[in-house]
Amino acid sequence: MAGMSLPELVRGGSYRRSWLRPDVLSGLTVAAMLVPQAMAYAELGGLPPSAGFRAALVALPIYALIGTSRHLGVGPEPGTAILAAAAAAQLADGDPLRYAALMATIAGLVGIIALLAGVFRFGFVAELLSKPVLVGYITGVGLTLLTSQLRSFTGVGIDADNPFVRVGQFVARLDQIDPTTLAVGLSTLLVILVLRRHRPSWPGALIGLGGTMLAVAAADIDIAVVGDIDAALPRLDVPGVGWADVTSLLPAAAGVALIGYTDNILTARSISAGRGYEIDANRELLAFGAMNVAGSMSGGFPMSSSASRSFVPATIGSRSQASSIVTFAVVVAFLLVGTSILAEIPQAGLAAVIIAAAFAVIDLEGFRRIAALSRSEAALAVVTCLAVIGVDLLTGVLVAVGLSMLLTLGRVARPHDAILGEGAGLDGWIEVHDDRAQPLWGLLVYRFDGPLFFANGEYFLERVRAAIEANPGEETSVVLDMEGIGSVDTTAVEHLESLIEELEAKDIVVSLARANTKVLDLLTKAGVIAHLGPDRVFPTINAAVEDHRRRDRGDPGP
Repeated sequence: MAGMSLPELVRGGSYRRSWLRPDVLSGLTVAAMLVPQAMAYAELGGLPPSAGFRAALVALPIYALIGTSRHLGVGPEPGTAILAAAAAAQLADGDPLRYAALMATIAGLVGIIALLAGVFRFGFVAELLSKPVLVGYITGVGLTLLTSQLRSFTGVGIDADNPFVRVGQFVARLDQIDPTTLAVGLSTLLVILVLRRHRPSWPGALIGLGGTMLAVAAADIDIAVVGDIDAALPRLDVPGVGWADVTSLLPAAAGVALIGYTDNILTARSISAGRGYEIDANRELLAFGAMNVAGSMSGGFPMSSSASRSFVPATIGSRSQASSIVTFAVVVAFLLVGTSILAEIPQAGLAAVIIAAAFAVIDLEGFRRIAALSRSEAALAVVTCLAVIGVDLLTGVLVAVGLSMLLTLGRVARPHDAILGEGAGLDGWIEVHDDRAQPLWGLLVYRFDGPLFFANGEYFLERVRAAIEANPGEETSVVLDMEGIGSVDTTAVEHLESLIEELEAKDIVVSLARANTKVLDLLTKAGVIAHLGPDRVFPTINAAVEDHRRRDRGDPGP
C-alpha cells in the first residue's frame, strides 16, 4: 500500500552483519520458549499440540515479511485461544474434528476481518480499548487461564466451564488432590517463576519442563503425559464448515480480531518506543490478518503475539525479524527429530506453563495505578474483569467497550468549561479561579472545552446562562472563546443560533473568538456568521475584548 515502508527483513541492503549474532541468539531463545507454549496454548484451546506448531510455523515467516515490528513474537497466545475456544465449543457438539474445523474457521474469519480493516486503513481501532478495559480484560483472562488448569495441575476432578464454578468445585473436592501430579506441577511452576525473576532471558518453560521430564523418568513416576504428537508440517487447506457456521462464528471472530490486534499493536509500540523505529498500525493489520488466514488453512487457530516472546528478543538485542526465521527453522528441526521427547512431557508440567502465563498477565499493579487516578475508570476495569470471568471473554469485552463508550460520551457531553479573566501581568486570558485573573465589568468571556454536538447543545446553553448569572456586572458583551470547540454539528448550530437570539434580545453583543476554519465554514454555511456580522468574529480574545472596550467608550470603530 502507498506510504508503507518495507519491513527491515526485506528492505534491500538494510541488514547489517553486526545484527546476525543477536538475531540468531534471540531466535534460538524464542524457539525454546515457543515449543512448550505452542503445545500448552493449543491444549488450552481444546486442540492437540500439533495445532499449536502448525499455527506458529505459518505465523513466523509471514509476520517477518509483512510486519513492521522488529521484535514482535507472533504465534499461539492464550487469550485469543481461549476466546475462540468458547465460541467453537458451542457449535461442535463434542465432535473433535468439527471442533478443530470451527477453530480454524474462526482464525480465517479473524484474518479476513483484519485484512479488510488494513486495506481500508482502520488501524485506529486499537484505540477503542481504553487502559481500564485492557487491564480488566487481561486480568480476567489471566484468572480464567488459572482456573482452567486446576484439574491438570492438581488431579482434582473439575468439569465446570465457568471460572467461579471451577473454584467452587476445587474447594469442595480438595480431598481428590493427587500429590504426585501436584508435586510435578509445582516444581515446574517454581522453576519457571524463579527463572523469570532472576534470569528473564532464559527459556524458563523449556528448562522447567525438561527438568520435570528427567525427574519423572528417573523416578519412574506414573503420571499423565502429552502423548504422541503429529509432526506433519503445515499443509494448506480450507476448513470444511457450512455457511451457517461462518455466520454464527462471525461475532466471536470480530471480538478475537479486536482483542488480538490490540494486543499486537500495544506490545509492538511499547517495545519500539525509544528503539529508533515506528510501528505502522495499518500494515500491522495486514500482517495480523495474513498470518491468521494462513493459520486457518494450516489447521491452526487464532493467533496474536506473546509479550514474553516479544520482550526477550528486545532484551537480548535482536535488531530484526530475522530472529523469527531462526525460530521457524529451529521449531521445524525439533518437529522432525524431537517429537518423541515432546510426547513425554507431563500434563501437569504443561499446566504449569499456562499458570505461569496467567501470573504474568494478571495486572494488579495496573488496577492500583488506575484506582489512584480515577474511581470511575477503576470501576470499569473491575466490571470488565468480572464480566470476562463470570460470563465469557467476548461478552466481557463488549460490555467493557460499551461502558467505556458511555463514560467517554459522558465526558464529551459534559466537558470542562470556564469563565475567563484577563491575566494580570500575562499576555492572555485565564480562568477566573486563578487569583491573577481580572474579569472586566460588563463583559463575559466564556470557554467551552469540547466539541459542540447534539448531546451537549442544551448543556452548553445552560452553562452560558449560568455563567452570565455568576459573572459580576450587567453584561453588555459576551465573547465565546471557541478554541476548545473542535467541531460542531447541525443540532449544535441551532442551539448556538438560539443563544445568540436570546442574548441579542437582552441587548447583549455576542462575539466569537479563536474559532477554527472548519467550525467557521459550517457556521458560515448555516448563516450564523451573517446573522452576527463578520465584524463579530475575531482571531483572538484580546481583539474581541478591545472591540468591547471601544464600544464601551462610545468610539464609532473602524
